[in-house]
Amino acid sequence: MLAARVPSPAELSFGEVPVADGVLPIAMAGEGAPLILLHGWTLDHRMWAPQVADLAQDFFLVMPDRRGCGASTAPSDLAREADDIIAIADFLGFDRFALAGLSQGAVVALDVARKFASRLTGLVVSGAPLPALVERQEVIDLERFRALAAQGDLERLRAEWSRHPLMETHTSEARALMLDILADYDGRDLLSHSPAPGFPREAAALLAMPVLAMTGAHDTLWRRECARVLATLAPRARHLEIPAAGHLANADNPAAFNTAVAAFLKPRASA
Repeated sequence: MLAARVPSPAELSFGEVPVADGVLPIAMAGEGAPLILLHGWTLDHRMWAPQVADLAQDFFLVMPDRRGCGASTAPSDLAREADDIIAIADFLGFDRFALAGLSQGAVVALDVARKFASRLTGLVVSGAPLPALVERQEVIDLERFRALAAQGDLERLRAEWSRHPLMETHTSEARALMLDILADYDGRDLLSHSPAPGFPREAAALLAMPVLAMTGAHDTLWRRECARVLATLAPRARHLEIPAAGHLANADNPAAFNTAVAAFLKPRASA
């Protein structure tokens, strides 16, 4: 499996979008139909580096640091993030756009789809946790991580989280990328009360846009089942598992991930 090329600074441009209580930095690349990419927990926009070279050939990629993450100055608040995505789209002049998210980013993407369906040309969710659709079968000891953050023991927090099954990688390149990003995680989102927006079963049935519900083939059993159930409930959904990839499928197998996303979204790019 070939490693994805890391984008050079010349391939990226950067900006800042004002949102409630702060500013979200955004990285941008490519030309074409707009596609906003939302990173997962403890990560930032750099997690999408394996996508830039391929997807920027067909899409205008926008990769924000979500509130409470990376270089964002807006405080963590998952309930506000759907509005943040619309603020980014409005700032850049997107009437309609495609949206993709991984893990916690997928939760935000689904909240956008639920609240602002008419703005989306297509939706890609990878590794989404959906406890309202499938009874949770996965443990993330957030209280443990919250205590470590409160104590300022970020080194231990990062070390313990890096060994969680959701952070397991399947290539040395993916491991290096994720550890590099994780080294900058400061835990500030853990110190604020920011419950994730719910996504009930009836919301899935009302998704009007095309949906690609995907995971890595070696993601946790629960996340894989969440994707399968979402694909059965959303009227225009497809299900896909990326081979030779875990939860961080975009980094483990970028070639297959990029091909799947482009094939799904390109026919809809001019919608």
